[in-house]
Amino acid sequence: MAESELSPLLTRPVNGNVVVTRGKKAFLAKFAFGYVKLANKVDDHYFYWFFESRSSPDSDPFVLWLTGGPGSSSMFALLTENGPCTINPDLTTKFNPYSWNNNANMIWLDQPTGVGFSFGSPADKDYNETNVGENIYWFLQGFLELYPQFEGREFFITGESYGGHYVPAAAHYIWEANKAENQDSELSMINLQGIAIGNGLTNPVIQYAYYQDMNHNRYNITLLTDAAEGQMKVDSVECIRLTRECQLAPRNGTICKVAQECWTDKLIGPFFSANRNNYDIREWCNNSDPDAVCGENPAIKTYLNSVAVQKYLNIDDRAPVWNEDSDEVQSTFTIDGDWSMPFHDFVADLINDDLRVLIYAGDADLMCNWIGNRAWTLDLDWKGKGAFNAAEERAFIAHDPLLPNGSTSIDAGVVRSFENFAFVRVFDAGHMVPMNQPAVALDLINKFLANEAL
Repeated sequence: MAESELSPLLTRPVNGNVVVTRGKKAFLAKFAFGYVKLANKVDDHYFYWFFESRSSPDSDPFVLWLTGGPGSSSMFALLTENGPCTINPDLTTKFNPYSWNNNANMIWLDQPTGVGFSFGSPADKDYNETNVGENIYWFLQGFLELYPQFEGREFFITGESYGGHYVPAAAHYIWEANKAENQDSELSMINLQGIAIGNGLTNPVIQYAYYQDMNHNRYNITLLTDAAEGQMKVDSVECIRLTRECQLAPRNGTICKVAQECWTDKLIGPFFSANRNNYDIREWCNNSDPDAVCGENPAIKTYLNSVAVQKYLNIDDRAPVWNEDSDEVQSTFTIDGDWSMPFHDFVADLINDDLRVLIYAGDADLMCNWIGNRAWTLDLDWKGKGAFNAAEERAFIAHDPLLPNGSTSIDAGVVRSFENFAFVRVFDAGHMVPMNQPAVALDLINKFLANEAL
């Protein structure tokens, strides 16, 4: 299949085309996959999987999804969270009626260089968000050259976890490029309208102060002893100090590695004794067993590394073996100091220019918990800060988008919003909200993209 073609949706890629119906509605969509060679790099190739909207592809918005890490493949999210299908243990696929391409034209992208199926020359190695922003901009230029029908379409960047870095960095780069007076007239117009981040790490200095607070949760799960909770609060001061030092001099010796290790050892490590999944405290996890697999899906790796699937996807021979995470990318971004950097100021720039911003967080997640995410949104300096902070927190009532209007009302969380900025705490969800609450996540993103009240 040529990269510029859009083919019918395959729910079983190695077996043929399948049209899946729900009631009288057929959820047939077109898709494309392949590589875009980045014009700004030496020999860098980014792998994408794109799905047209199941509803109105000619008018629905154009949305990019970035999984975090750093170094995690967006193909994992596509096949376990918010993509058109999921993978069964027997490696067959299952149609996902709550895919985010129900009302949006969606790209899932493997980035930075070396993540998932993306690859480049040694000279193309990425180190930080400066690389991320520039690379995503040039990926989009290459993509829109292949599919010019999406140029000028309302465009949003979404992601989760370390996407709290990626998403603001990419959006800010595009925002600045759009404002440049000397922009090349031959470049495609990227009509950036907003960003959405789920359970993100965006402002470490603020967020690090709230890890011990997760010991008091709506699930009545004790995660720390009183002594351990008190010690974590003390240790958070040290981690914040180290993080500030890293931010001031990221390449000064090993300070950034030490700062990140402080987070790992003192703000995350103590929770292991509770034997809970740090990505979803509602799940039991035997953390004392080094071979325990908690929250992972080994079928995804088997599926994406199968000969048949890789042949179908035209995976380049130079691409790495697919892994959910790239240890090399994570190590590089940590040592370079990117992990500890703040990106809330980028968010403020976007909001102040009237772009829409949604921050949401599942409240069963420890890694990038909802309390810290709420804290940095309240701390954010922007033109509407006073009104946002004074706004009443109210119930977030979601509706199943696949059922008739008004037939469902889900007490899904708590929302605070003012004008173009919103924070949503999502109940009964961990680090990956679309996986745990697919109907709620789809309703939330649909309302955000349509600029409807939450």
